[in-house]
Amino acid sequence: MSAAGGLYDQLQRENRRSTRVLLGLGALLVALLVWVLVGYLATPIAVDPVTGPLVVLAGTGFGLGASYLSMRAGPAIALRASKARPADRERYRELHNVFDEVCVSAGILGTKPKLYVVDDPAPNAFATGLSLEDSHIAVTTGLLERLPRYELRAVLAHEIGHVLNDDIKAVTVAVATAGVVALLADVLVRALWVGGRSGGRRGGNNSNAGAAQLIFLVVGLLAVVLAPIAAQLIRFAVSRQREYLADATAADLLRDPQSMVNALRRLDQDPTSLKRFEAATAHLWFEEPNDTRGRGQEAKFARRFATHPTMAQRIERLASLNAGTVRTDAPLPPRPDARMDRPDAPPPGTPPVDLPPPGGGWPPPGGAWPPPGGR
Repeated sequence: MSAAGGLYDQLQRENRRSTRVLLGLGALLVALLVWVLVGYLATPIAVDPVTGPLVVLAGTGFGLGASYLSMRAGPAIALRASKARPADRERYRELHNVFDEVCVSAGILGTKPKLYVVDDPAPNAFATGLSLEDSHIAVTTGLLERLPRYELRAVLAHEIGHVLNDDIKAVTVAVATAGVVALLADVLVRALWVGGRSGGRRGGNNSNAGAAQLIFLVVGLLAVVLAPIAAQLIRFAVSRQREYLADATAADLLRDPQSMVNALRRLDQDPTSLKRFEAATAHLWFEEPNDTRGRGQEAKFARRFATHPTMAQRIERLASLNAGTVRTDAPLPPRPDARMDRPDAPPPGTPPVDLPPPGGGWPPPGGAWPPPGGR
């Protein structure tokens, strides 16, 4: 096994382990909020060694059940929010050819994800779904217009990597859990507000019950402030880790890390922002859709709460995994002269002029591409 392959396997194991830990912490966070809510509204029940755990377990199960229903609806919501439409095979013939090539490399041609197109000038893409059989990949028209074939292939392989690594399910669960935590925190806020206006709720006639209720009140106030932040941090941590792994997966599937690096560099240089996206789906996109450029306070705040690592960090990580085989300062291949899948595109079968050699390097050794006399 090569050094890059060993590092990739290690990154994959660490990513899956950290995802399991973070999702477990999300479930504990839901249980904590349920316990605090029960403790404030019915202190004797919460502190009872028998009924307390049963009530908290039932409430946690209900919360996680709501999270599951939200998770099931997540992919459809993401596609509707981005206004993605199925990619017609006749109109987007070249896109489908590249996509089929990636699926063959991944060994999933028989159960490949459904392909969609989003009308947006920003070059971007996303994957969503709950399993390989129920997965969806969408690319923007800007991505088709700006990326040469091999870089487009790398971006599609990145999204396929999310499917293969089970990231789409993990992140959907994390987002759904964060939503349930936010809902429970909101219920707790209302309970504390109503309890404060009514002079507090009595959990009993003794001082011990009053002290316990006071403790629940303090813990509840802390939970209201910290729980939503913790849930978002869990969501961001899962999302950021998966981007590194998907980049490495794409490079490993295609045996072409240079094209993956080139795609990251090209998109990092492109200032076009998505015209339409929802904050709840920001974690899905190939590139962070929120504006994190610049040096102002707004840009710094956006970077702090970004769902993705920066492009520079992703390039650096991928280059370190493939040391000696990629260049981060090489001239980028030219953008396509004839834009893919446009009405004014050349007739089918016309050899493209923007493809680098299969290894992904540019320029190729010994001169320009294609070589004299054609390919």
